[in-house]
Amino acid sequence: MRTFSAETLLRSYGINDDATSLAQIFGVTRTTICRWRNVPDRSRLSAFQADKYACRIGVHPANIWQDWYNQ
Repeated sequence: MRTFSAETLLRSYGINDDATSLAQIFGVTRTTICRWRNVPDRSRLSAFQADKYACRIGVHPANIWQDWYNQ
């Protein structure tokens, strides 16, 4: 199963933004945002999650993850 980096998602939106604000934007807990920031190698998103979070910020996932269409 393909996965995508949560860190890349944060970088595309604003990795240094307040964790509480980011949590509200992405619909996750503040703890999740902190994990995405602090443990990027273990913070992977499924294709479904990646699509959902990209849509929450109004962009297509291919605009965030350059390998979105690669199989």
